Amino acid sequence: MNEKFYELCYKILHRYLNLPDVADTFRSILKGIDYLKKFPWDINDFLCKKNEIISYIQDVRCKNIIDGYNENPYLLTPAPFSKKLSDTNQNELYSNLIGEIPRLILKGMHQVIKNLYNIKDDNELTEELVQENITVLMKYKLVK
Repeated sequence: MNEKFYELCYKILHRYLNLPDVADTFRSILKGIDYLKKFPWDINDFLCKKNEIISYIQDVRCKNIIDGYNENPYLLTPAPFSKKLSDTNQNELYSNLIGEIPRLILKGMHQVIKNLYNIKDDNELTEELVQENITVLMKYKLVK
């Protein structure tokens, strides 16, 4: 994962919070970051919060345009779908939670670009974004 790419994208998203869909995705990112910061490592706390965290992950997964990419519909998903989230242990659920942040950032960037350049095919745009290359941001004049 290209950390610099995602950090730059996060900053770009912050500039486009006037777009309702981007603002909604940004709120989901912040909620995920909050879950990460407050992740319940105590087993009793974990058992109390597990379903809430699973609901968050399922919600952001079902609404992510990145998953519509026809080459790999579960792109960047950290855990195999052969295991239900309800069957995950603390480390596995934490790993899934971590993985949702970059996926949401890609979703937000997709939304920004679609709002600015409503001429791009969703799959082509997703394919460009998942390369995690800053040149795609330059192509759409989001950075210099």
